[in-house]
Amino acid sequence: MDRINRDERKKNIVEFWKQILFHNLSIKLLSIIVAAIVWLLIMNIDDPYKTKSFVVPVQTTNEEALHSVNKVYEVVEGNTANVSVRGKRSVVDNLEADDISATADLSELSSVNAVAIKVHLKKDVSSDVVLECNQVLKVSLEDMETKQVKVSVDTQGSPAAGYTVGECIARPNVIEVTGGSSVVDRITSVKVTLNVNGASQNFVKMLEPIAYDKRGNKVTSSTLSFSDTRVKVRAKLLQNKTVPVKVEVTGKPAAGYEYVEANCLPENIEIAGPEKALANVSNIVIPVDVTDMTSTSTSLEQEVEVSQYLSDRITVPEEYQKISIKIVIEPLMRKKIRISTEKIQFTNVNSKYIAELYDDPSTVELTVEGRESVLSAMPDNAFSAQIDCTGLGVGVHKVP
Repeated sequence: MDRINRDERKKNIVEFWKQILFHNLSIKLLSIIVAAIVWLLIMNIDDPYKTKSFVVPVQTTNEEALHSVNKVYEVVEGNTANVSVRGKRSVVDNLEADDISATADLSELSSVNAVAIKVHLKKDVSSDVVLECNQVLKVSLEDMETKQVKVSVDTQGSPAAGYTVGECIARPNVIEVTGGSSVVDRITSVKVTLNVNGASQNFVKMLEPIAYDKRGNKVTSSTLSFSDTRVKVRAKLLQNKTVPVKVEVTGKPAAGYEYVEANCLPENIEIAGPEKALANVSNIVIPVDVTDMTSTSTSLEQEVEVSQYLSDRITVPEEYQKISIKIVIEPLMRKKIRISTEKIQFTNVNSKYIAELYDDPSTVELTVEGRESVLSAMPDNAFSAQIDCTGLGVGVHKVP
């Protein structure tokens, strides 16, 4: 009996749900469809589709495909791409140019050296968006060339007072430059610029190499690359010291000439070096040999390199590297002069005797020799004469 009651209850429940689900079924289905359409319309009104444009830099890929055939490229057109993005406003409005990637695969270059620019989103979004870009990247191709160039160091600025910039060593001191043949052929030097302003001790810096042509102009190109993108420069700072310059004359001028003096300009110069090396330098001596020189010799005026008289540890600033030496040599001349006998003096006369000139003339004529500039300026009355009477006794004597 209980079993029959249970079966009837189940049957009643099934009939109940059938009545609910299938009663006016067509109306219920239509209601569901209408509700879905209404929901889509509402969603589309609240979050409509929109299109937005972005300017995106284009990245090249697979450059190795060109390098493998010894070619380099330079972008002629298409460094940036105009990308159109269409999607729901809630998605598109939250996008930035950085969220979009634009690439050009150089392994797919066409016969006219162009390749399509491909774009895609870098991040995931909640709904689909459509990206469009109809641009191409165009390049010019050129044979690749490589050559080695010495690296030189240029300094700018001034070190601290009392210091001079010494040797600046670049490592590497030779660098490989690679690029299009027309670019590499223009390069004559590679330099790094070292700022030494206010420096007072040795220091090391990593610097960027820059290529220059023969006129000193920078050489730049997207095809240009260096084997080392940074160069290590070790700079030495030296202490300054001011020392006098002296001329040491050796030898004798030609017969009939006399050495007068030697002058140098400047008389004091500045040198630089380690403290211990400077302590041993109190002056700089320049030897000059005047052997057989005359007043018309071409070597009377000389320019001398100071560094050859200093140790390798000491440097000389550019303005003092050369000094001028002027040697003065004058011809000797003979001049006849007359001296009044009244002005002739007797020396070393024995106290027992009196000395006087025998057959006394009023004047005597003498010949003197000396530098032309000196004798020409001296009148006769500038000279005097004397007779040495040492050992002379009574009588007439012939003496010089």
